[in-house]
Amino acid sequence: MDDQISQELIRILRKNEQSDFEESFERAFELTKAYAGSANAQASAIPFVFEKLFELFVTGKTRN
Repeated sequence: MDDQISQELIRILRKNEQSDFEESFERAFELTKAYAGSANAQASAIPFVFEKLFELFVTGKTRN
């Protein structure tokens, strides 16, 4: 996750600053919750899944 995306995520989590990516956060969070609740979910992968989904919704692509 690059610095700009990280800063946007921090703005959203602090809730004291406005971010254009709040919808991206919500979508990534909901999909991550669905994954976490699935039978095949691996606990160690949950943060990675959220990070990649958030990055995808913000930029339209992910880095490997």
